[in-house]
Amino acid sequence: MPVDRLSRWGLRAGLLLSLGLAVLAPLPPLAGNRFHHDEAVYSTWALGIASGRDVMVSGSPVDKPPLFLYLQALSFVLFGATEAAARLPSLAAHLVSTLLIARLGLRLYGRGAGLLAAFFWAASPFAILFAATAFTDTLMVMFALAACLTAVARRLGWAGVALGLAMMTKPQGLFFLPLVIGLGWRSPRDAWKRFALGLMGMLCLALIWDVARGRRPGFLEQSLLSYGGVSLPWEAMWQRLSGFVGWLYYATASPALNMVLIVGVTGLLLGDGLVGWLRRRRSDGPGAWLWRAWCLDGLVAEQETRAGSATRSAGDALRHDLLLNGFLLLFLLGHALVGFQIWDRYMLGAVPCILLLLARILVLPWNVLRAGRCTQVSEGTVVPTTPPIRHAGSAALSAAYAAGLLVLLSSTLPVIRDAAASRFPIGGDHGAYDGLDQVVAYFKTVPADTTFYHRWLGAHWRFYLWGSPYDFRMWRSPEDLAAQASARPGARRYIVFPSWRSATEARLALHRRGLVLREVLRTFRRDGSVSFIVYRIEEAQ
Repeated sequence: MPVDRLSRWGLRAGLLLSLGLAVLAPLPPLAGNRFHHDEAVYSTWALGIASGRDVMVSGSPVDKPPLFLYLQALSFVLFGATEAAARLPSLAAHLVSTLLIARLGLRLYGRGAGLLAAFFWAASPFAILFAATAFTDTLMVMFALAACLTAVARRLGWAGVALGLAMMTKPQGLFFLPLVIGLGWRSPRDAWKRFALGLMGMLCLALIWDVARGRRPGFLEQSLLSYGGVSLPWEAMWQRLSGFVGWLYYATASPALNMVLIVGVTGLLLGDGLVGWLRRRRSDGPGAWLWRAWCLDGLVAEQETRAGSATRSAGDALRHDLLLNGFLLLFLLGHALVGFQIWDRYMLGAVPCILLLLARILVLPWNVLRAGRCTQVSEGTVVPTTPPIRHAGSAALSAAYAAGLLVLLSSTLPVIRDAAASRFPIGGDHGAYDGLDQVVAYFKTVPADTTFYHRWLGAHWRFYLWGSPYDFRMWRSPEDLAAQASARPGARRYIVFPSWRSATEARLALHRRGLVLREVLRTFRRDGSVSFIVYRIEEAQ
């Protein structure tokens, strides 16, 4: 079998491996973790849409654009109102993002980098643990990647549509605008008009939906209220920046790969400057060889690439290095300067760029080692290059580097295992809500004429007990609880305390009204600690 055909089969097999990993790794946390508070909120809104009770979500103070909610609602219609169905849009987006990253890496740096970047995404704890949630971020990142890929392909109308869809999923999609513009920078003016039309068309759809809801404030104003407004905390910038950068450790969660990334980015930027300087000084000699090796895909024979396209790819590769690094810097500074909460989910958008750079760094030595074994096409004539490394030595070093790369990649195996077991402090719930399914199952056995007092878990009850015939009543203080409960003597009255909230003050307030708490159910987390205690409120004997 020809070498090139063999390499293509190997690349396809590697991509299939990444896709399989992208599907399988998120399944344990998807099935095993209960909803985080925000997951329960979004899913309840989507359930209102799917049920027909609140198709425009006008009965709730929504602080998100509509796209994710309606995709969730479609999933509920097709598969039922379950946690898994609520998270299916994120899982599907994670799978599609694997393909998009592979293709984007190919367009930016070659097939080897694309394959590695796709594998790193499928193995990333960040990507795995958010794919297993009903957060909006994974879907937003998928559309942002689609916008980047179509911008590189000079299809800017579709790039505008994709970026608009990212912003219709989560307003944070706006942060990707500079990256998309940078990737499509050389496109003609007419293409940018199509980009603007596509982007504005999607944003107009979101605004039309917001107006049609007939509720004020709209989702943009509500998002500002929900997050305490947007401020510029200059004095806290470095602390905030450090917090966001700290989350990025979990892009790989591998100390070895993170060290390669930090050292490699520095070397990459210095190398870009050196190679560009050598290329400008002389068009042949070591500078020209290093120029080709720095930028061409080592898995594709150089003789199959025309000289013009090779030069163009080389120049683009250096520009892409600067573009990705510049975008990451702006992305981090933007989050540090604006008053967002220092939450892990906000950094998911930076992870694909980090992994593309990591793949680029790891493929570079292979390209350099392989370059001496290629031929150069010059003005239509194939001539042998002067290899800076002898053929036998080059082959031996290539084999040694390939073996070392496999060892380095093997460091992701324990990371994947730990991510699938939810052992990293990112993503959704990690056990705080264990046992909630048992509480829900218990309440489904009690009679309909039951009053259910709640305070901290209202979003969860609205989803998990959707359509239940109970009388749900919120209490705001122990005295308020005691007053409400004492006004319904003899009724069935229940209350649930999560383990992170003490029942002591409520117990004392109820006692003053002649009421007591009688425990009827206790649930436990996976580590054996108590998660929830269900009490029945009764008259003291």
